[in-house]
Amino acid sequence: TKLLEPGMCFSIEPNISIVGEFGVRLEDCVYMTESGPQWFSKPSKSINEPFG
Repeated sequence: TKLLEPGMCFSIEPNISIVGEFGVRLEDCVYMTESGPQWFSKPSKSINEPFG
């Protein structure tokens, strides 16, 4: 196991799939700073405003 360090980047990709019906995957890209993780782009505040 490697500890996360400042300067490292990674993605978080949760998903849900129903075989033969559909699948959805969300992706958040994150980077580490001295004070902790930060999003490259902050997630939306509401499902009704996905890009807001």
